[in-house]
Amino acid sequence: MKSKNILITAIVVAIALTSCKKTNTGCGIIPAKIIRYDCDRVIFQLQSATLIGDSIWTDVQTGQQYTNVVSYYNTCKIAELTKGELKTIYVKTDISNQTLNISCFQCEALSQNPPQTKIGFPEISLAACENSQNQ
Repeated sequence: MKSKNILITAIVVAIALTSCKKTNTGCGIIPAKIIRYDCDRVIFQLQSATLIGDSIWTDVQTGQQYTNVVSYYNTCKIAELTKGELKTIYVKTDISNQTLNISCFQCEALSQNPPQTKIGFPEISLAACENSQNQ
């Protein structure tokens, strides 16, 4: 009975997290929810009305499905800003800047089922439209 309640709670939380309203801010940066930290990348769900990332992506660690998912390769920069927490940050995206995102350390582990869309973030902030940091 207890495991059934946990399962139901997990399903409700998953639905709530994936059904968030997707918005663009007035300053050109969008919310980006951190789904997972991998050794060589951070996986984000972009909360944008415009589809930029993988249209449907499944996190093989949790079984959770997401839309608009991208890989960002500067794990050190994101972890420094977020203290390693799974939170929402605000970014300006640059799909053509994907080659500039070099991992800050060498990984020997392979990412499990990474998104196919690689992206650059020329601006990153903890708050919408203020205190953004250039890459």
